[in-house]
Amino acid sequence: MAIQAEQLHLVLQDHLVNAMRDKGGTLLLSNISLGEFAGPSDPQHAIAAEAFIERLLPNIYLTDFAFDKILEREHKEPDNVTRFWPSADLPQLKLLAERTQNPNLGVTMQGFIRMSYQNRVAMIAAMNEVVQQIVGGIKDARADPSYISKAKSVTPDGSRPRTLNILSELTRGFYLDLAAPIRENDIVDMLHAIMPINCCDYVLLDGAWAERVEKMKHRIEKFGAPMRIAKCFSKRNQGVHAFLSDLEEFDQHNLVSPAVPY
Repeated sequence: MAIQAEQLHLVLQDHLVNAMRDKGGTLLLSNISLGEFAGPSDPQHAIAAEAFIERLLPNIYLTDFAFDKILEREHKEPDNVTRFWPSADLPQLKLLAERTQNPNLGVTMQGFIRMSYQNRVAMIAAMNEVVQQIVGGIKDARADPSYISKAKSVTPDGSRPRTLNILSELTRGFYLDLAAPIRENDIVDMLHAIMPINCCDYVLLDGAWAERVEKMKHRIEKFGAPMRIAKCFSKRNQGVHAFLSDLEEFDQHNLVSPAVPY
């Protein structure tokens, strides 16, 4: 069974790599992702992730997911039609460029994930610090009745930047049910969702978060906020196969809301 599962993963990986190359797609790789790769205790997870990313080169975009930088651009736009790429992770790009000077390496992601794994104690501590700060902020907001009242009545608004609309919609669930636990995994999944659904064409999420995004889409349509966001898929209901099929049919010429790079 383990061998069959591994073979299935390789088939799906081949499917994705071929579709991405055929469509000229780019994989968005964040510092949050690098931090998560450091989590599993088995180093084979890091090695396998690295080998997969290597297959997609040079179609990789390294981002630091800096909300303030993308908000600065969004504030200057008269509407929410234009999507902007997130800011580049300059330290990671600098490291990538420096490593290309080694004739034995060239342009490669080999070693990147393993470096995260080798520094996993510090990486995990840094991730936990960010997560706890967000959890603390949500708990403080939950204790403020006026904030809860605003969260319940807020609607998607075309006059606000795209990122703020998405952030408020995806965090809104934490304030509608004050008894619901705030899990650390939920915070990490939320961070994975906010920026990619803003700037990408496709995002694969945990099933619960994919449902939240769909609810957000319905609210955006209901209140007439002009925002195009990514198509979201999860493992539920053969979602991975549905994503790959949709990717193969992707036609960038039919897009009405282009993503604009920095």
